[in-house]
Amino acid sequence: MNSFLIAANAVVPFICYMLYGYLFRRLGYGDDSFYKRLNQIVFKAFFPILMFNNLYTADIDIGANASLITVFTGVLIAIILLCVFVVPLCIKENPRRGVIIQSIWRSNTLMFAYPLCVSMYGDEWGALASLVIAVIVPVYNIGAVVIFTLFDRQNGSKTDVKKIGMNILTNPLIMGAIVGAVFKMAGWQLPKSISGPVASFANMTTPLCIFILGATLSIPDIGKNLKIIIATLSLKLVFVPGFIVVLMYILGYRGPELFIAFILYATPIAGASFPMAQNMGGDGELQGQLLAISTVASLFTIFFWIMGLTAIGIF
Repeated sequence: MNSFLIAANAVVPFICYMLYGYLFRRLGYGDDSFYKRLNQIVFKAFFPILMFNNLYTADIDIGANASLITVFTGVLIAIILLCVFVVPLCIKENPRRGVIIQSIWRSNTLMFAYPLCVSMYGDEWGALASLVIAVIVPVYNIGAVVIFTLFDRQNGSKTDVKKIGMNILTNPLIMGAIVGAVFKMAGWQLPKSISGPVASFANMTTPLCIFILGATLSIPDIGKNLKIIIATLSLKLVFVPGFIVVLMYILGYRGPELFIAFILYATPIAGASFPMAQNMGGDGELQGQLLAISTVASLFTIFFWIMGLTAIGIF
């Protein structure tokens, strides 16, 4: 039951943000164009600060855990490549391809993985989870940029390496992460008069993003995407986490390290996926539906995963 409460504490705030946005829109405040512009502002102005702050404040010691991080990163890249080859065989529309691919592996590790790991194993292993997240999140962002560029509806079947490279370097999330990493490695410290507002802007980003998601969420339209939603979230919350547990167990990982690998994939879709899809030619409506439903569904799937795997001695 403690695992259920931890998951609930992570999920319920997201539901509150979504409901507030949904109700605010239903009261007549703003239209589609307003929220689309607001989403662009969050993507370009707020997410870079969030990524900067995450890297700038991270307690990073990659050297001591280099082999573990290398394996985790390699597995993630392999899953991304597999999705890039398999999903287009089933989905024909380019805007949906990018959305589905990133939804299968891109998780909200920042809000979910760390508190779940601390709850299960304590602060020491929470620090390792933070280190893994600090490395994995930039891979998430780079992977998503590459995927949406590959399946840009104006790009067709051509692969423009130069365009992909430019999109990676100019993506607001990646730019923020690069600047944060530079500050961290150089040991540069922001004065408190600056670091305070930076932290405040970073803390605003996720609630504002999910508020916009709620405002633009069209519940009646979920029916037309129901088959895709069920298939995608079955992969995201059930089959991929299960595959990761089996794979990492075979590779010799146990206890907290295995749990960290598992929770990187079992948590709901990342909030950043919505503005990225909407601003990079993806199907923003489908992405918003996947994000919203995965957030609620994960409350139950995470609980049953942890309960079941703990009962058989895996965790």
